[in-house]
Amino acid sequence: AGEVLAADAFRATPEWYAEDVAEFMLFAVQYVPQIVADYIEDPIITWLLSAICHSHLIKNPYLVAKIVEVLFVINLSVPLKLKNVYEKFMDHPMSQTLLASALMKFYTDIETTGQSTEFYDKFTIRFHISIILKGMWERPIHKQAIVKESRSGRQFVKFINMLMNDTTFLLDECLTYLKRIHEAQESQLAGAASEARARALAQDERQCRSYLTLARETVDMLEYLTVEIKEPFLRPELVDRLASMLNFNLQQLCGPKCNNLKVRRPEKYGWEPRRLLSQLVDIYLHLDSPHFHAALAADERSFRKQLFEEAAVRLAKSCIKTPSEIERFKALADNAYQIAISNQQKSDEFADAPEEFRDPLMDTLMSDPVYLPSGKVMDRSVILRHLLNSATDPFNRQPLTEDQLRPATELKEKIIQWQREKKSS
Repeated sequence: AGEVLAADAFRATPEWYAEDVAEFMLFAVQYVPQIVADYIEDPIITWLLSAICHSHLIKNPYLVAKIVEVLFVINLSVPLKLKNVYEKFMDHPMSQTLLASALMKFYTDIETTGQSTEFYDKFTIRFHISIILKGMWERPIHKQAIVKESRSGRQFVKFINMLMNDTTFLLDECLTYLKRIHEAQESQLAGAASEARARALAQDERQCRSYLTLARETVDMLEYLTVEIKEPFLRPELVDRLASMLNFNLQQLCGPKCNNLKVRRPEKYGWEPRRLLSQLVDIYLHLDSPHFHAALAADERSFRKQLFEEAAVRLAKSCIKTPSEIERFKALADNAYQIAISNQQKSDEFADAPEEFRDPLMDTLMSDPVYLPSGKVMDRSVILRHLLNSATDPFNRQPLTEDQLRPATELKEKIIQWQREKKSS
């Protein structure tokens, strides 16, 4: 009963009061860190962590984001005078059991806030969360909490889905701006400079620098999470998109048009192509498995064995990876290539599959058909991928959750029988 009363009292706190506490803490840790270090006590730490870890207590996402920012600034200030404050936050029981899960949930939930600035706000908030989680990953007890959260079900899968969405978008934007900067710098060398072009270049440089800062953190997170956590990344609803994203960016860095990303003074933008290539290869190697090979092979847009061979040459020439890592990378590509050849043969063999056997959205032969409440049939991996981004039936926009899907057992048997007959004939 006491906990319920405490929660009710917390929930009744006026928003202006909570915002004032957060604003004061932000001011104090930046301008008088020594006073914060000397005088901060457990009740204020408990209050701040409660606001983050118990999302039902404060409904306003921007208020929670402000309190997350307090923890972010304390994290950044650790090398200065706030190490003991950071340790108090990290040693708090709530931090050790609930903080990682709450931050990952907030990372997902902040996708839509209803505000006109939500598109830009979400990247700033997620950047703060990424920095906090990176610091937590370096502490064994918090790392254990993150790994435990990865085994607990759909929430972590949603988090990974948003992380992949952000990585795909940010890298795409970065590479687009780098190509535009490359073209502008080439034009300057050719003497085609003008005031308008100079302004456009300055704008592109600012955007590129901003997106690269954000992209670096999302790629970092994918790299360190995949060291210890594999299964969620290899789920059918995620693995194909992850493989496509890796292949596409590998093509950008090592493909025939990679010279379009060369810019003068790359450090000005935080552009480190060798570091990015190394991280992408790390993610490939961390997830090296038959499931992942199949996902790489299924990417008809970007997967080419020649691309991996060119990347291996670049890795060796620039001493980015060790010989053993490069051999593993090449072996992974060989395995995927063999599956791609087999896939092509199957595709030709099953090209005339009846319409009832094909997924209505992707027009591919279904392997695990399920019934939606609307009566429509879809392949399980396709509808699960859709539900990660929109909890609705794609045909009528009615609310839909995974537990409402029913296996289409009889149809699945028909598809298997049809495949057997095709092979025997």
